[in-house]
Amino acid sequence: MPANSETKHLSGNDLYLEENKVWVFGYGSLMWKPNFKYERVIAGYICGVARRFWQGTRHHRGTEDDPGRVATLVEDVGSIVHGVGFELDKAEADQTFNYLNDREAGYALKEVTFHPMDSAEKKQKVLVYIADAKNNPDYLGPAPLQEIAATIARCSGPCGPNSEYLFNLAHMMRLLFPRVDDTHLFELEVAVKAIKNGYVKPSEKR
Repeated sequence: MPANSETKHLSGNDLYLEENKVWVFGYGSLMWKPNFKYERVIAGYICGVARRFWQGTRHHRGTEDDPGRVATLVEDVGSIVHGVGFELDKAEADQTFNYLNDREAGYALKEVTFHPMDSAEKKQKVLVYIADAKNNPDYLGPAPLQEIAATIARCSGPCGPNSEYLFNLAHMMRLLFPRVDDTHLFELEVAVKAIKNGYVKPSEKR
């Protein structure tokens, strides 16, 4: 699929989108725990990005001394990310974004095109939170898969174990998109389960 050329940075007050509707795209914990009012939710995808566990978390799934890792999006021409689009309750939009701006601290709002899986639904402009790699002290960036897996297996925070976040996301992907192979996500899931079950490859034994 082609990259989404319409992606752009937005401020928190930029809420007026196509046909005056306000949509938010969820690709991480919003998929199973939005915690805000919405009029409806539909499954779909956005183009030109890939989901990666490159964002640090000190306040949700980790601590100041041992930050965990959660999902963000990185530009990747030809890739797509599946998730859900929420049509927000218009009367609650300001309150919702105040909540989300706090919950998604370190992430910047961008506008992208959302493609519903249901062909009866039309494409929508949506807002999505993406980690700001340049101005975000919690951004950890890429690392070897086993290193990321070790962090996720070890870390925990006020919202629970970091591994729970990973497993919930993998579960939602299989539930909503059973034919989609999210390689990075599912390889991390396997690696973290192996660590938590005490399995270490022979070459990694000390």
